[in-house]
Order: sequence, then structure tokens, then C-alpha cells
Amino acid sequence: MIRNFNADGKLSTIIDRNSERRKSLSLDDEYHDKEPLHSLEYQYESATKLHEADDPVSTSSESILQSFENGELNSEPLMTKLDQIHNAAHIRLRRRKIKDHDRIEINPSKVEKDKFRSGFGDVKFYSVSSTIFDSASFKNSEFYGIYLLFWIGTGFLMMNNIVQSYSETSEGFFETAIMRTLTKDIVKIGFTDLAMYLGTYFAFFLQYACSRGWVAWNSSGWIIQCVFNFIHCAFWLYFASDSCMSYPWIGKVFLVLHNLVLIMKMHSYAFYNGYLWKILEELEFSENYLQKLTDGLVKLPEKYDLERTKEILDGSVRFCKFELEYQSSATTMSSESPIESFDLEDDIHDLQQKNIVKFPQNINLFNFFEYSMFPTLVYTLNFPRTRRIRWLYVLEKTCGVFGIIFLMILVAQNWIYPILQRAIAISDLPTEEKRIRVVSIFLDMLPPFLLIYILNFFLIWDTILNAIAELSRFADRDFYGPWWSSADWAEYSRIWNRPVHKFLLRHVYHSSISSFNLSRYKAMLCTFVFSSLVHELVMYVIFKRFRCYITLLQMSQIPHIALSSTNFMKERRRFGNFNSLFGLVLAPGLVCTLYLVF
Repeated sequence: MIRNFNADGKLSTIIDRNSERRKSLSLDDEYHDKEPLHSLEYQYESATKLHEADDPVSTSSESILQSFENGELNSEPLMTKLDQIHNAAHIRLRRRKIKDHDRIEINPSKVEKDKFRSGFGDVKFYSVSSTIFDSASFKNSEFYGIYLLFWIGTGFLMMNNIVQSYSETSEGFFETAIMRTLTKDIVKIGFTDLAMYLGTYFAFFLQYACSRGWVAWNSSGWIIQCVFNFIHCAFWLYFASDSCMSYPWIGKVFLVLHNLVLIMKMHSYAFYNGYLWKILEELEFSENYLQKLTDGLVKLPEKYDLERTKEILDGSVRFCKFELEYQSSATTMSSESPIESFDLEDDIHDLQQKNIVKFPQNINLFNFFEYSMFPTLVYTLNFPRTRRIRWLYVLEKTCGVFGIIFLMILVAQNWIYPILQRAIAISDLPTEEKRIRVVSIFLDMLPPFLLIYILNFFLIWDTILNAIAELSRFADRDFYGPWWSSADWAEYSRIWNRPVHKFLLRHVYHSSISSFNLSRYKAMLCTFVFSSLVHELVMYVIFKRFRCYITLLQMSQIPHIALSSTNFMKERRRFGNFNSLFGLVLAPGLVCTLYLVF
């Protein structure tokens, strides 16, 4: 059901929604983002001169309503709103890129053959019921034996490590330094994590307030959400720090990482629904104005042509209905679906009652609870689901979680912990002496840190996320891609952690383009900076030092990516793959060595 907003809210919605802010969300390069929609341009050329007023939406609700009563509209706000709708038209249609030698004037009669493009069509969810290592194609391939060999070899290596460690120290598994650190304050950390999770329901209650008309998202709602996100992050960081609860470093790292996950989930939920509020408000505004023009209740200024204005408002109504329908079925429809496949002529209330449009019915407590349980950081109206829970699969993944944690504890205790003690011991030595000893420590760190990195990958992306997805019946298991075959860091960053990549793609990369009108290269730089700062925060929590080593290493990927995009490197993919894996082997040990010693 469309809510009753005042005129100011409706008018400001048009300005906010139609200022070309989402033109970057078309990912397919065969479409041209700035191709003009000639038909509407020709129809409205005489009336669409953009005004440069500092505050074009300052007209009060009372004055606009008074203009309705007098049979005329205040020309300045209306002209601005119609200009904004007109300017948004060409970015709302997907058009084939026209080459220079084929450029011809577009026939207005062919406009209907174009396709609307969604403002949030950048992230897709699919019913992919298995990850790479669980897929039938992998298990039946000739490479599955190597996978088994890795785990068999790792198992015997750990068994040998346990026997030797016990014979030399007679120290039980639960008496080791790593286990004592891991189990310290574990109950308190668990309750802290629960409190952090419960705090995320603020995002739901804010959206519920928007649905009831208590809060306007466009004016104050988004500000309230951003402030809460900052407070949520800062408070729990302080709560887990040495200044408050003084949790062990393992507990602090777990809490800061989960804190960041919860903030990303809140942000996506709030701003996705906030976008749909803008669409719904624009739909109400355009329908109301169009109906009044059709019924002759209002009179346009002389320079405006009635039929042309009606067509522009009708295009706005059709796009808004398309967007709401598309977002309600985004997992089953292509972002390039023809306009004719949508019920654009039906009333929005009928579409909502038929559940064709699922917004704002989605704003309920159970929907948010389900989303909070799903292993994804990006919210949408329609997630793909499985029909049932495979309990044997859940048991398999649960055993895998505890087994991998056991292996990681052994590696950390018997290989990494002694090296860390050596690194800490030389941290107070003179710089020249450090340089001599640090090389040996760095080389010793490489094998165990590489093994920890691989085990951590299997722990999070192949066992934990799959177990959560199976329990929540979340069908999209696209948690990672074949990052071990990446030819450059750009490809690696896209596929090694798909949930985070999808969040950065939508809410950092594309949002920086749409909100700040940045170029793609500047948006990529902003994304790298944001990611680097988050990693630097985690390093500060672990080492209690602000050194920016990991930030510099991540930013150094940019020239590497630029080099990889050249034809020379594109023709040498195997060399690019070697280069990426070589850096991957060096990076974990190098980062730890730098933060500990220098």
C-alpha cells in the first residue's frame, strides 16, 4: 500500500531518484551508459531547460496544494521535477551501444523495444546448490584425487606433529598456550556476540518506522542509520578492547570481524529498502500528477506541452512499476528482461495484493530474521531457497568445522607460536641487527602461514558458510570462485570472497559513482582504500600498532592490476597466475613479520 506523503516529500523524491545517480549499475559493457533517449528528448526539447537554483525543492506543501486549488501549478518546482524525470529516462533504458560509423537518429516509434534497466541490477542470486569442492563435476573429475591427497597428507603431518610435541613436552592439547588463549572468556565473548547481533535489529525497526510514516527515509532515516552504524562499530570495538573487557586477541579479532559483517548486513538492508522507498514515493507522485493532468484539475505553464508532459510522467510510472516488480523477482528474471514481460499497466495495489510486488510487505520481523541468518551481505526481496535441509550434509560440514579448527590450532601452536616468540624477542633490538635476523624469521613464517591461509579458506568459505546456508535453506552457494587460477589481483579480489565482493560492488563501488559522480577508476580507488582501511583496523586489533603496512601492500595491487590489463600480460595468463600465487605465498608471512618486528 502506498503511503500518504506530503508534497515536499514527493517532490524531493523525484530530485533524489532522478539525478543520474545509478547510471553505473549497468555492468554489461555492450551497453552504453550515456546514449541519449532521442524520442523523449525531441518531444520535450523546448521545455526542459535545467534551472540552476540553489534550492529547487524549497516550495512548501501548502503552496503546492494551494496551486492545485487555483487550477495552476507553481512552474518552478514542477518544471524542475519534470526535468529530472526526463533526464533520468535515458539511464533507465538499456540500449545497445551504437558505433560511430553506424550512428543514426533513433526512431521514436521503436522506444518500446528498449528494455528498462534496474537501479539495483548489479548483484544476482542464483540457485547454485554447491560450491566448487562439493560439486559433482569436481568429485568426478581427475583432479579430485589431488584434493584427497592434500587432506590425507595434512592429516598424517598433523598426527606426526602431535606425537612429537607430546613426547618432547608432555603437554596436553588443552594445556597449550593457543588453547588457553582460545578458551579464555569464551562465554563472555559469546554473550557479547549475541548482544551485537541483537543490536542489528535497529535497522529493521527503522524501516518499520518508515513504513508507518513515523520517519522519512529520504530526509532523516538514512542519517539515523549511518549514525547508528558508526556507534555500533565504535562501541563494540571499545567494549572488547583492553580499556574495557580486555578480551584475548583471538576473541577481539572474532568480534571485530563479526561486527563488520553485521554492519554490512545492516547497511545493505537499510539502503536497499531506502532505494525502494524512493521508487515508491516517485510512483505515487507521478501517478497523482498524471491523474490530475488527465482530469484537467491542474493547468501547466504555457511553455509545457500537455501530451509531452503526460508521456514523461507515464514513463516514470512505468519505470517505477518495473523496478518494484523486477526487484521482487530478481533471482528468476534477467536485468535485461523486456518491458513487455512486466505488468506495467496494473495498479500498484493489485500488484502488491498478488504478491507480484513484495515491497513494502517484506518489512517484517521474520523477513529480517531470515536475512540475518543467510550467509550473504547483500539484501534483496527474493532470495533463492532450497526445498529441504540435508542433515547428513550439515553433519559433514559441522565435522569439517571442528576438524579444521583442530588442525589450525596444531599449526599455530607447534609452528607459528615459536616463530612469533622469536620475532617479538628481536623487536627491541637495533635496526641493523633486526635486518639481519628478520630474513630468517620471515622465511620460517612462509610455510605455516600459507597452510593457515588455506585451512582458513576451507574453514570459512567451504564449511561454515555451507553449513549455515544448508540450515537456512539458502540456495546460492556462490561463496568463492577458483581464486587459485587467478591471472591478476583484480580477478583474485573478485572471486576469493564473493559475499564481501558483492557488498563492495554495490554499496561502495557503485554507490561512490552514483552518489559522488566519480569515474570508474576513482570508484575503484575508493573501494581499495575502504578495503585497506578495514584490513588496517583488524591489524591494529591484533598487533596494537598502527603501521599501514597492509594498506600499502593492498594499494600496491593497483599498478599490478594496471599492468595485468595490458595485452602483453593478457597473452601470458600462466605467468600472471604464477605472479598472483607467488604474491599470495609471500603476503601473510610478510605482513605478520613487519607488524611484529618493526
